[in-house]
Amino acid sequence: MQAIPFEAFGTVPTEPDIFNHCQRFAGFPVEDYDPTRSGVVFRFSSEYDEDHLVPDLEAFMQSPAAATAPAVVIGCWQPDDSSEPPDKVIAALTAGRSHLPALTAIYLGDVVREECEMSWINQSDVSPLLEAFPQLQYLRTRGGEGLALGSPRHQTLRALACEAGGLDASFIRSLAISDFPNLEYLELWLGTDDYGGTATVADLQPLLSGKLFPRLRYLGLRNAQIADEVAAAVVDCPLLQRLEILDLSLGVLTNTGAEALLKLQSPSLKRLDLHYNYISQDLIGRLEALPLNVDASRPVTMDLSEEYRFVAVGE
Repeated sequence: MQAIPFEAFGTVPTEPDIFNHCQRFAGFPVEDYDPTRSGVVFRFSSEYDEDHLVPDLEAFMQSPAAATAPAVVIGCWQPDDSSEPPDKVIAALTAGRSHLPALTAIYLGDVVREECEMSWINQSDVSPLLEAFPQLQYLRTRGGEGLALGSPRHQTLRALACEAGGLDASFIRSLAISDFPNLEYLELWLGTDDYGGTATVADLQPLLSGKLFPRLRYLGLRNAQIADEVAAAVVDCPLLQRLEILDLSLGVLTNTGAEALLKLQSPSLKRLDLHYNYISQDLIGRLEALPLNVDASRPVTMDLSEEYRFVAVGE
């Protein structure tokens, strides 16, 4: 089995292809399958009014390809009804767990805007996937409505990423009681209260305390309406002393947050990602003078009042 590169999981997820090799499963003839093509990732999606995702997924799990598949990408599961959560998909994956012995990565929600706005995507409790696949290393989801971790524990999970126009505080609080001893990469799109983002800096404190996730080296608190408050809290947090990458991109980060970040002091921090921001050019220059790699690109240069500052992805 060819493992999915860890770096591939951490690419900017504004594009759907987070895995290197992805092709749609369309019931190919068994004789056409080349088992030497290790590392191929299969993507499953319903199209328009054709609800064939689960049948395709079930057929795939009965094929020779399933035995060596390192990852699956789940696209739009119900294009004509965005209110339906992916419970049937999760049930199909968990029922077919024995046919996926090499599975190490799942992307649940590779849904693009033309199919469904991010804030319209209804998610579910993804704990059954963690329980069904003890060898899982990477889990990415898109959509915040209904997203939950009822049983937040897994011994081998290395990366967890949750993209949303808004994450409910209950999801953030579930991380405070989680057991992910090997987690290295945590990416949370906090979003805006207009689309369900209810988390506060207080909800983030257990994470920032450094008592969780002893192997964490990347922390992304992205797409956040409260980016300035997050920046002020992160600067003095114990976790910062062992992070390698801090990602506060895609949110409403202004000069207030930038001033706080100028005080960053961490022996381990190598990269600060602030791309898409509301920071003035003079402060961007001062940030780029910090002794680490700083990405403060894509500043919003229009003179916008606070009322018209938006996260990169809301609806």
